Amino acid sequence: MSIKITKNDVLFADLLYKAAYEKDAASRDNCLVALQAFVNKPAKEMKATIQAFKKSIQAFSVSTDFSLMTTNAFNMIVEEDNFDLGWQQACRDVPRDADKDFWEIGTVTNGITFQQVQEGQRIEMNSMAGTKQLVYVDYYGGALGFTDKMIRFRKLAQMVDMAMAFRNKFWANKADNHYALLAAAAAGNIIVAQGAAGDIRVQRNVLTINQGAFTIGDVNKDKGYGDMANAPLLMYANPFDEDRIEAAFRVTTNYLASGQQPGTSITRRPIQRIYTYNSSVVAGSPQLILPGRKIQMNEAMAPTTYTAPQDILTLNYAQSVWSIYGAAVGDTDQCYTLTLV
Repeated sequence: MSIKITKNDVLFADLLYKAAYEKDAASRDNCLVALQAFVNKPAKEMKATIQAFKKSIQAFSVSTDFSLMTTNAFNMIVEEDNFDLGWQQACRDVPRDADKDFWEIGTVTNGITFQQVQEGQRIEMNSMAGTKQLVYVDYYGGALGFTDKMIRFRKLAQMVDMAMAFRNKFWANKADNHYALLAAAAAGNIIVAQGAAGDIRVQRNVLTINQGAFTIGDVNKDKGYGDMANAPLLMYANPFDEDRIEAAFRVTTNYLASGQQPGTSITRRPIQRIYTYNSSVVAGSPQLILPGRKIQMNEAMAPTTYTAPQDILTLNYAQSVWSIYGAAVGDTDQCYTLTLV
């Protein structure tokens, strides 16, 4: 990964200097704008992709009020910078009363939600029961501190590196929370490998994917989720499985028949594959998801930056970023685990 220090990065350092040492209020406010825009940048870039996908899903709402600052003074160019935001495509962004820290999912028969965890702790999944369920949002935050030496002597590379690490940690934690939620929901619904032991691998994987697509449509067909025979699906898979999954989508009926296998091909239903190294997506066990519907999320506050007065004992200058969000799977029938061979 290479980092190019731009004029805007120098501007950010100058703003920090003026805010810390000249007590310039405007510079302080601009620092907040810059850092907030920097942290939010991955979500902004992913937004167009997600919106395009969601337009094809019936009753799938799209949030357009994600708060982004328009002036990105902290504008670095980072090559090969990658953020795993694929989990967002499974979630329906739902409204929430502004004065409440929860929203309600109706007609819940079986589902799970997640709670905030401390770093290093295991995520605890909580079951949901009843015809209605309240889902709460929670606070997630972190702090980014620059020393007096960094600001005073414009140690830009070090400051950029720290800011990148901070942003990466924020989005990785958010991805972990949501992927773990989907994995826990899919863990109770297993589609075992289909076909006979004598069938070739690609034939069995085609049959397994087809069985998963049929099952997820069949069990949800009477729930008011729309046309389940044609509903788009998501598949979350470990990159280790990419060859065998893509082979299953490429294979033709004639190819299988020529190998003395029963003629078949992958389902015509649109299935978008998303590959991720997240630890909740295990090799050999991709997750097939009916997105939206009762898989819901709400962001009460997008990543927002706050600043603290300079610490007179250390001369350090600290900024914190807080976000408030929650998510739940109100119907685990929307999530299945496939068993590949």
